[in-house]
This record gives sequence, C-alpha cells and structure tokens, in this order.
Amino acid sequence: MKVAGLRPFLIAVLAAAGLNGLTDRCALAGESELHGARLVGRFLATGTEATFEWPGTAIEVEFQGAWLDVVLDDTGRNSMVVDVDGSVSRLDLKKGEHTYRVLSDTVAARHAVRLVRRTEASFGATVLKDIRTDGSFLPPQPKTRSFLVIGDSISAGYGVEGKDAKCRFSADTENQYLTFAAVVARRFGADVTTLAASGKGLVRNYDGSTNATMSDLYTRLLPSRPDREQLPDTSVIVVHLGSNDFSGGARPPDFVARYADLLAQLRANAPDAMIYAGIGPMLWGADLDAAVSAVNKAVAVRRAAGERKIALIRFDSPRGVASRGCDSHPNEIGQGHMADELEARVKADLGWEETK
Repeated sequence: MKVAGLRPFLIAVLAAAGLNGLTDRCALAGESELHGARLVGRFLATGTEATFEWPGTAIEVEFQGAWLDVVLDDTGRNSMVVDVDGSVSRLDLKKGEHTYRVLSDTVAARHAVRLVRRTEASFGATVLKDIRTDGSFLPPQPKTRSFLVIGDSISAGYGVEGKDAKCRFSADTENQYLTFAAVVARRFGADVTTLAASGKGLVRNYDGSTNATMSDLYTRLLPSRPDREQLPDTSVIVVHLGSNDFSGGARPPDFVARYADLLAQLRANAPDAMIYAGIGPMLWGADLDAAVSAVNKAVAVRRAAGERKIALIRFDSPRGVASRGCDSHPNEIGQGHMADELEARVKADLGWEETK
C-alpha cells in the first residue's frame, strides 16, 4: 500500500492567516513542497516537527484517499476541533506521541480536513509530527480574506462551553473555535490567527503584574519561547484588550499611549486592514467606563495621525438569555452575540457578504 506523508517537514514555518504559501522565513528540508498541509497561525518547526501553542492554530489538508492519520505529540491537556468535510467533532489529545486516525472510509474520495487547536498556550505545546494517507495530497486552497485577533481570555475561548458562571477555568470548557472572531471568520470564509492568553492585559495583567503582558507576547512565535515574528498583512484586525488592565479599579496611566503605539505597529504591518479596537462585555460600572474612554482615546490618537480605517466596537451581552459561561465569561450564546456585532460592522465597513 502506498502511503503519502509530510516528511521531510519544514525547518521553520509561519503560514500566517491570509498569506498564500510560505513566508520569507520558511525553508524546506528536502522537497520544496508541503504535499498537502496548509498551516494557519504560528508554528515553530525544527527538522521534521512543527510545534504550536496559540489557540485556534489550524492544520488544513485536502487529499484523495480513504483514510488520514495525524501524528501529534502533546502534554495530554489539549484538544482539537476536527472538521471533516464540514462535519465537526472533538479530539482530546493523549500525553505523548500518538497517531490519530481522523478519517476512515471504505472508498477513496476527495476530502477536506481541518484540525483547530481549542486550547491556549498555558496547557502546553502540541507538536505535529506527520500526516499520512493511503492516497495523495491535493494542492491547498488558500483563502483571500483573513482576520488577526490580539486578545485575552474572551478571544481564547475561556469557559465558552461552561454550563453557567459558577464553573472555573479548565481546558475542558475552553474552545477558541466558538469565539466571536472564529465564528465570523467562518461566516466570511476567512482565515483567523488568534494571539490571545487568559488573564493578560496590554500593560497590566488581571493579577496586577506588569510582566509578560500581551505587549510582549503578541510578537512571539510561541508564547513559551522568546522567538519573535512579524505580524502578517491581513484584511481585518481585532484588538480586544483592556478588560484585565482596568479590572478591580485599576487605571494604568500609560494605557492610552501604549495602545496607540500598538495600533500604529499593526497599521505598519497591514496598510489596508480594517482595525477594530474592541472592549466588553466583561467589565461593569466605572471600570467599563474607564476602559471604553481609554480605548476611544487611543483610537482618536490614530485618527489624528490620519487613520481612517479604524473604529471602536463596544461589545455587549444579549438580553433575556443566559450568556455566561465559566467565571462569567461569554458562553456560546454570548460569543455568538459578539460575532453578530462584529459581522455587522465588517459588512458595513468593508461591504463583505457571507460565503455560501
């Protein structure tokens, strides 16, 4: 039986959302092709392995065959969404290196498979070792639209599958696939790269610390390593930070200046992107007012510098329904409401329509 595989693999790869093919940093060991894998998000590859940590990192494969195996090495705490020809299931990863048969059929046919990391970096790294099929890999189909998200626990999918606000943080109830930006990206047929970590702020974290904030993490290839990577050119950027910075009455004095600097850096990397500065729905009262005011001031700084494709989005919660998951984070209903709000803005600002 002929088995097609992905070895030899990349020496270094960052197939960022919205980019067609490989970036300038990518180099191949051996054959100058990836056979069939399309990597969406940030990956660090060495020799025949590709490591990923950020939530929402995705592996896409199209092939002609009857079965597909994916070889992954994990801490045993992460899980993946597996989308096979539009049918979605959950794959809980076991500790160590294991081969997972994600598709098995009796007849060879054309298939599209997508694996998406549900969980964030705090649960450890996942290593892609190999992908195998009895058939042949087909050329990947890049997308023309892309989203980049820089955020905190809301963007990572903290507690989205929790049954109510009383449950605590866990890998079991986290799912980036159900977050507002991921939902909107699928509606528009777009890639999404999510750079998000729970408890992190732009300049101040939820626990009051000021080290390892998103100001430091968002440029990292992997959150656990110091390797840096330039942000991709992309269609839409959503910055959803501030909830942790302003929680518990905190008022960081350098927030506006640092936020405006971040927006300027994002614009330099994506000259034509629509940038949304989002806030809510996890602050209340004076904390919410202060955060909205600060984010609005940062947007005003950029508008004064000549920016036009930039706007504030104040996300809220739907009324009359239970929209909170673990630790009062948005559940699937709450994230869906946020997705509706973002989708409406993208349609109005860019004229996009949903893909069929």
